[in-house]
Amino acid sequence: MSQQRSPKGKVTICIVNTYDKLKWHDIHSRNIARAAPLCFYTGFDLCLFDFPFKEDYKEFLLKEVKENTTIGDGGKYIEELIKHGKLIATDDPNKLKGVFISTTSKPEKSCDLDTVAKNIREGDDSVLFIGLGRRGLPREIRKMTMHHLDITGEGISLETCTAIGFIIGRLFEKINL
Repeated sequence: MSQQRSPKGKVTICIVNTYDKLKWHDIHSRNIARAAPLCFYTGFDLCLFDFPFKEDYKEFLLKEVKENTTIGDGGKYIEELIKHGKLIATDDPNKLKGVFISTTSKPEKSCDLDTVAKNIREGDDSVLFIGLGRRGLPREIRKMTMHHLDITGEGISLETCTAIGFIIGRLFEKINL
């Protein structure tokens, strides 16, 4: 885990599957493999929301990523997150703790990154929902979140992996100022 100054609050990056809820796709593996090293480095938790796991998700992910992608050092960072209790999978938002924040280019209940980072430094746990798929976050997720964060501040829509990297990087930097 990163040796940066640790905030008082916990950050969970929650990737929301908006693709097929019954069948696993390569896009699932690739996005998880890309998010895992970023979460490992920053010390953020990684949550996989509404993914089609039919068996133990930890074993499945390790096998799937190792066999089907070269991203993330062959599953090394997924394994590290699992080992440190920083990877979870759920389809029930009530199992997540913290202030729920939608990441979107079209915020309805707007908040800014400086405020989110300040709150985390002061002890707020935060769950940032990022939509995986062309449609972004489902309306029901956006409705249940307290705040909506446009990470660009300009209403610019980002591709999922770009958004994951940008959100994690900017938030980590702001928390550790």
